[in-house]
Amino acid sequence: MNKNRLEAFSDGVFAIAITLLVLEIRPEVGGTDGWVMFLHVWPKVLIFALSFVLVGVYWVAHHNMLHFVERTDRGFLWLNLLLLLVVAFIPFPAALLGATGADAGSIRVYCGTLAATNLAGALMWMHATRGHRLVHPALPVEFAAFVTRILLAPVAVYIAAAVLAGFWRIGSLALVALVPLFFILPNPSLDRLGLIAHAAIAARRN
Repeated sequence: MNKNRLEAFSDGVFAIAITLLVLEIRPEVGGTDGWVMFLHVWPKVLIFALSFVLVGVYWVAHHNMLHFVERTDRGFLWLNLLLLLVVAFIPFPAALLGATGADAGSIRVYCGTLAATNLAGALMWMHATRGHRLVHPALPVEFAAFVTRILLAPVAVYIAAAVLAGFWRIGSLALVALVPLFFILPNPSLDRLGLIAHAAIAARRN
């Protein structure tokens, strides 16, 4: 399958998942004061915002990954579907958080889903880079290994947040919120390694 076709299909799934998140924010029926109605649902708005950013981070990571992938194979396609399966499921644990007032159980389901998303993405990347199977031969091995660590690191954070949910729910969600901050804020080390990888590939092509 052409890589562009895979990316187009994946973008569609990400777009649907990120849109479904807002459907759980509904004003109370029969309310008369808009501000009061908003105050009643503001926790759900925060959950929506967090989940929106997280899905956005996964979309950006997926886009960046495919930038280095030059071709696909059967295993990569199925791993991509596995990633999309988990991404499409994210609106459910997000809705669960809003419906339960973010109790410990719903936080753990949420964290487990996010951890599964990172694991699926890491499996995709490792499959593509193992022996430079689907990437350019000039891609630095150090860069591939670093990206793998970056993809797997949030799993430990989500596990810690799931444990923390048992006795400090706000702290648990705050820990989850730190993950997208790491990817959104400027990261000179990651940017530098990315430039080195691009330069190495460009040099071999020329």
